[in-house]
Amino acid sequence: MQDQHRSATYHLARHDKIPIGSLVHVEDYKGERADIFLHKDHADSRLRAEFNHITSHQIGHGMWRQRWTHEGRMQQPSEGLEIAVSRWEIIPAHRMPSGTILMTVEEKGLCVWLIREGYCTRALRDEMNRMLGRIAGDGLWIQDWYDYDEALLTSPLIPVCL
Repeated sequence: MQDQHRSATYHLARHDKIPIGSLVHVEDYKGERADIFLHKDHADSRLRAEFNHITSHQIGHGMWRQRWTHEGRMQQPSEGLEIAVSRWEIIPAHRMPSGTILMTVEEKGLCVWLIREGYCTRALRDEMNRMLGRIAGDGLWIQDWYDYDEALLTSPLIPVCL
């Protein structure tokens, strides 16, 4: 059953919630909650809705959980720990299933978000990937598969092409 207290919610915003010069801002709170603000000129509202649909399942069912993110750590640069890989990739429309805007490829230590071309800019993707390097790479949010052992936080075995 989904836990209504856990959430990672995506929003489209301008610079009222996103620092000038940035396209992404994440506000993280105690209790496995986060708000992710994407610059509205760089993401489609349908993509935001798809992210909210998928992440409500992932976070609500405990598949990803918060670890050490409050107290301003989210805004610090990546430490490069490579504990896990999570990243966005823009995929040509003809390579995505018909009508699909967003889908994930996920296994232990890896979550790749496949986004249909035209629903976000490459600049937003690049900035989000830097943020995800901090969030997943440094273990601020961790993938919590049922057989997951926190003591074994290691880099994934699958290389990622940049």
